[in-house]
Amino acid sequence: MRNLVSWARRIDGWLFAPGPGSRVWGLRTGLAALFAVRLALGEYRGLAGQPEVLFRPPSVWHLLDRMPSVEVLVAVQVVGAGLAVLAVLSWRPRVTFAGAWLCFVFLEGLVASRVKISHNEILGILAAVPLLVAPVAVSWRDREDDPALGWPHRAALVVLAGAYFFTGLGKILAGGLSWVASDNVRWSLAAGARSTKPPTHAIAQFVADHGVLAHGVAFATLAFELGFVLILFVPRLRPVFAAVIISFHAGIYLTLGLDYWSWVTTVIVVLLSWESLVPRIQARSAKRAMSPSNS
Repeated sequence: MRNLVSWARRIDGWLFAPGPGSRVWGLRTGLAALFAVRLALGEYRGLAGQPEVLFRPPSVWHLLDRMPSVEVLVAVQVVGAGLAVLAVLSWRPRVTFAGAWLCFVFLEGLVASRVKISHNEILGILAAVPLLVAPVAVSWRDREDDPALGWPHRAALVVLAGAYFFTGLGKILAGGLSWVASDNVRWSLAAGARSTKPPTHAIAQFVADHGVLAHGVAFATLAFELGFVLILFVPRLRPVFAAVIISFHAGIYLTLGLDYWSWVTTVIVVLLSWESLVPRIQARSAKRAMSPSNS
């Protein structure tokens, strides 16, 4: 019991340790920008033609008996994109960010109502949850650690680590080490080669035709997913994992044709201190303005 209490205190101390407001600002701005792009470019109006017999909504979407009309879908999409842009601009971020998030969740829930559950956007949606209740009076200028501002970023890190770790753990629980040792990945890539377009099918077929390479890909995938929890304990590894995640999902796209760029964007936003680029850009601009060549 003492060990359990000790571990609980350690987790609490880590999660609620102080952090800079600039990190919360960067996290909110980055995810709001992601929502703005996805809402603006998403082809949600096509959902209106879904036959009622194929409408299988999850969770609270059961309150609907059919897909909404085109007018409703477009209205939610436009309002959500507008709110997301306002959140990027830090205009009443509590209301605008939450509103954009709700619009995005509503539309993506409808996407997942087409018999087959869609999880392409789930990582960004879950990573944004802590920001719905996080302090909003933050700026990229807030560099000092604040006891109330460390937890939103760390909670988002837990979401990322959990998403990849439990994906890898699921593979272990479902098939054990045979997920690596068997021809599971080769069959998946062969199926991808038959169902995708050039150059994807050629790449997938090449890996599937070389057993050692396919097993290596399987092992690397499993090791990467299970090892993703290191981002919680070794901050210096976060840029490395951000770089690897780009290659990881690029490989998935090139072999199976699956588009997970929203996951990649979410990981980059959460792992990298990209909001520090703002003062760096301003400092360089000021330096150039003061240089003799501009005088």
